Amino acid sequence: MLRPDVARLVNLPHCEGLVACGWYQGALKVWLSEYKFHQRSHHKAVLQQLITYQMQRFWLTGNFLPDVCFIMPLSNRRYFWRGFNQVTQTWMPALQGISPISSALTRIKSTKPQSILNRKQRRSNIKGAFSVKLDLQGKKVVIVDDVITTGSTMDEAAQACLEAGAAKVWAFATALTPLLGK
Repeated sequence: MLRPDVARLVNLPHCEGLVACGWYQGALKVWLSEYKFHQRSHHKAVLQQLITYQMQRFWLTGNFLPDVCFIMPLSNRRYFWRGFNQVTQTWMPALQGISPISSALTRIKSTKPQSILNRKQRRSNIKGAFSVKLDLQGKKVVIVDDVITTGSTMDEAAQACLEAGAAKVWAFATALTPLLGK
């Protein structure tokens, strides 16, 4: 369930719940940005430790166990440019042994980076960007991303999962960034 104060900041109408390890500020922002954009791999270990710690707490008290997990897919162009999916790299230790991790959620539309767009542009930019190549009928699904700002990307991916038959979709993120002014 989304806390009311967070729900007002992040628009996720297709998600049943949201788990985030922290706010995109301070050290967490530095670690994520340096790893994602500058391949400072020494930040990967600390991100893995943070995520694993927070997720262990959630698995003990969250009353939600997914049938399948998806890592937010990058476009082929962005994957080629970056050389890795930072979400896969940082989240894998926390997800292993919980439920199968599937690559059936795919990005079928190349989009502009969401970080350069305002709220309205983000929603339009990401529309129709995802497809699910798996029957999710009645399944509980988790989609994992590094940063959720407005929720546009996560919600679009969640909608694709629901259209594939998912019963419930939860959003997991390393950090939340409320985009209040955009």
